Amino acid sequence: MADLDRRLADAIERLGHGLRSLAQHSARAHGLSPLQQQAVLALSRRPTVRREVSALAAEFDVTTPTMSDAVTALERKGLVTRSPGADGRRRLLTLTAGGEAVAGELAPWDGPLLAALAGLPVADRAATLHGLLRVIADLQRQGVVSVVRTCTSCRFFRPNARTDPAAPHRCDLLEAPLPLVDLRTDCPEHEPVVATN
Repeated sequence: MADLDRRLADAIERLGHGLRSLAQHSARAHGLSPLQQQAVLALSRRPTVRREVSALAAEFDVTTPTMSDAVTALERKGLVTRSPGADGRRRLLTLTAGGEAVAGELAPWDGPLLAALAGLPVADRAATLHGLLRVIADLQRQGVVSVVRTCTSCRFFRPNARTDPAAPHRCDLLEAPLPLVDLRTDCPEHEPVVATN
């Protein structure tokens, strides 16, 4: 089993290298760093409450000064603006029209990965998603990953609450079964599990 675990870890590492290469190529084609690309894409998808430098820094596991530098560069390029937040202290980040256009061009950056995944049977993709989300939740509990809003790390998630192998879990918030193919990687209703000692 240890050999299997090592090979899985190696495969995930190799996949990470491939994704970094795709991100670097896409970012470079738009005159951005990979972190700047991540910020633009995040700002195009994230709710307003997560459009702050500190939230993006936590999301991508970088320091706030590092993310602030990336956002400043995006401002200089005319892709992002900062405006006062609701409390007047924090700055809300918004993509400009040019930033929205670049986000649209960047959106398919991971197309080769999506095409490779589409070649797998649905059941394999669902099982892979489930397994990876469990690993991510465990890494978050260990403090390796700081921000996780997945089903498997949510207080409403009830693992193996059902006997249906296609939908073995339940979401208590939705009061519904959770098919493996519907597990979320970024749920807006996510509430973290409260650690008990």
